[in-house]
Amino acid sequence: MVKETRLITIEEVSTSAPATEVFTLLDQVAKRLREIQRITVNEVNLTPPQFQTMRLLWGQDRQPFKDLAKTNGCTPPTMTGIVDTLEKKGLVRRMPNPEDRRSLLVTLTEKGKVLEGSTPDLDRIYSSCCVGLNAEEFQQLGLLLEKLDNTLDCSC
Repeated sequence: MVKETRLITIEEVSTSAPATEVFTLLDQVAKRLREIQRITVNEVNLTPPQFQTMRLLWGQDRQPFKDLAKTNGCTPPTMTGIVDTLEKKGLVRRMPNPEDRRSLLVTLTEKGKVLEGSTPDLDRIYSSCCVGLNAEEFQQLGLLLEKLDNTLDCSC
């Protein structure tokens, strides 16, 4: 017998718990996840934003500053500070963008590439922290959070 998975709607969530409670829970979960990430990436002497930048570069090397900033959800000046620190640690370097003389690319150094092999596997760590959710529930949560993210209106 195949179990049918039914996604609940935002309206159903709103009737079962006031929106303020849902957003309070989201904030609590985000804080706990940031703490888990902070402790974990501290093992490799990186801050969470530095680690996130390295993960992006491990996924696709040679990225423009503006793309890294956008994906990290920060301003270009903040990204410059993150890259400055990673550069001082010898993990990345700046190079001219051959397709746009006005921009620079951030690229991994050999040391930065090697670091990937010794970094914690956050996916494994997160999954071991979330043993109370089965795969279907986790997928449903992801879909709902994505829907929420796409429908949030900051002009309220």
